[in-house]
Amino acid sequence: MSIGNYILLGPPGSGKSTQAELLRKNLGLVHIDIGSELRAAAEEDTPLGREINDTIHLKHSLTSDVIMRAVFENVIKSVPPEKSILLDGAPRRASQIDEVEAVLRSFGRSIDKVIFINLREEQSVERISKRYLCFGCHRPYILGKDVFSQEMPCSVCGGKIGQRKDDTPEGVRTRHQIFHTETLPVIEYFAKNNLLLTVDGNQSAEKIFEDIKEQLDA
Repeated sequence: MSIGNYILLGPPGSGKSTQAELLRKNLGLVHIDIGSELRAAAEEDTPLGREINDTIHLKHSLTSDVIMRAVFENVIKSVPPEKSILLDGAPRRASQIDEVEAVLRSFGRSIDKVIFINLREEQSVERISKRYLCFGCHRPYILGKDVFSQEMPCSVCGGKIGQRKDDTPEGVRTRHQIFHTETLPVIEYFAKNNLLLTVDGNQSAEKIFEDIKEQLDA
């Protein structure tokens, strides 16, 4: 399997985090998760943190391109030049394509492939509405599998378990609609430029990873 700089895209619940970890381990990539970086910033009691929190948690919308670029630049500058990256969560809309490509060029990088994990809306809602986490140590849980009530304490730290604000069924549907409106043009752009690899997200994590590897090897 060749090593390069990759972008990972997919709707909510498509399993991007799992595939990112598998790709990181197998290819030695540095995983840059823009969504996680933004959520971490949203927890900070600063003007920028409050702006990001209002955008992604209350409005269920996307942050501005300026904020996305600033976050991306701040993270990538600490990546050794000999290490390849897996960018997850950007570009999320067409206007961010130039921003992402410009940041990559400024660090002597380019996009080798874009991996798109496809998943329908109803499957997204079903998967994500079962997601819970500990608000203390952030350990993830699946309702009905790991826990059977959100009243149960975290098995690691004893903290309170609950859902992220954008993981409710209503929040997931809003996020999925945003994905179709904002991100599908991004996917079409990379498809036209022969950079897109599409895999079916309605499979086991192992099968999805096998499909990605096969396409990267092709």
